[in-house]
Amino acid sequence: MENFTVKRLLRRPWLSLLGLTISALLCLLLCVLAGTLSAERQRLEDVRQSYEILCVVSDVRGTTTEKLGMTHIYTDFLTDPEEGIGAYVKDLRLTKSFTCNGPGVAGQLIGVSNPRCSPLLDEAKGGNYACDAEDFFESRRYLCLLPQELYERYGGGSLTLQVRDPAGASPSNPSGTDREVEFQVVGWYLGGSGEIFMPYAAAQQLAAQLAPYATTDTAAFLLADNSKVQELTEAAQPMLSPVDPGAVAPKGLYALTIHDEQYRATCAAMEQNIRRLELLLPGLALLSLGAGFLLGFLATRGEARTYALMRTLGLTRGRLFTLVMAEQLALPCLAALLIALIRGRPIPALAFLLFHAVGSALSVLRSVRTAPTAILREQE
Repeated sequence: MENFTVKRLLRRPWLSLLGLTISALLCLLLCVLAGTLSAERQRLEDVRQSYEILCVVSDVRGTTTEKLGMTHIYTDFLTDPEEGIGAYVKDLRLTKSFTCNGPGVAGQLIGVSNPRCSPLLDEAKGGNYACDAEDFFESRRYLCLLPQELYERYGGGSLTLQVRDPAGASPSNPSGTDREVEFQVVGWYLGGSGEIFMPYAAAQQLAAQLAPYATTDTAAFLLADNSKVQELTEAAQPMLSPVDPGAVAPKGLYALTIHDEQYRATCAAMEQNIRRLELLLPGLALLSLGAGFLLGFLATRGEARTYALMRTLGLTRGRLFTLVMAEQLALPCLAALLIALIRGRPIPALAFLLFHAVGSALSVLRSVRTAPTAILREQE
């Protein structure tokens, strides 16, 4: 069988070369397309998993995201996974601001729940800070981060500040209540001049002592699962409505803005590209089938008498079909094997070979199914 196949291939060197070239090109195209499609799907999945969708709390009209004066009812709603939306939240960013004065210091004292609350601390926005306390942002102790130039003066020691909560002002006490607080200086940050940072949890304790109740000035977070934007919107409705620019906002009513426009546009563009690539797969499969049929037709054309003689010598139709198919698939198998090894894509190469074999089989069946007596009689 091997000798027969080799001899038949060597008898038609140009057709054999054409078959090898076409097979290699089609197999390569299919492998490249499959690789590109796989890479695009992985990129889409990476975007869905890693893209950061920022959700920001504002007043109901969306005019401001600062000095919101949110009570613990709303911050609890943000963190509670059962009664609130805590299950949809990650990287929660809460701040509470005070005015402060001290030796060589005058400005703002800001409680922050994580470094991404401020560009001065957020490395992704060019911020830079160093802190000796590992649990600084979760601590309930009065710790602080100073600008680097002040840290050189107070670093490793303590700093006493006169702190006032603007949210605690009232008609009878327009400036609010002051309190002298001693802070342990545990770190520094680059830039800034009037900002001192302290842990958000400690800031809430301090606010409760300076005002009738503690409040939060700003709130933002990242969506924990990007596929659950709609679920978050529905779950937030009881406390955080969508922004309504025309609303007359009563005090204490807040809105949630989900900044997912760029995320949706990115995913839509990638999904469209994937659909286009997927449309090419059936076309290449049909092209492989057609190539198999064409090459089989060219190889078996004019061989009817040879096949008839082989049948009269006792070769069964099934055996003859096997011999001719081995001849037709020898070079495509070689091409598919080489391309699969080079590209590392065995499945697309196997798919090409399957469609090519189907096309070849249709052509070969056409040549070997006729009875040998009818062929010989026609030749006479």
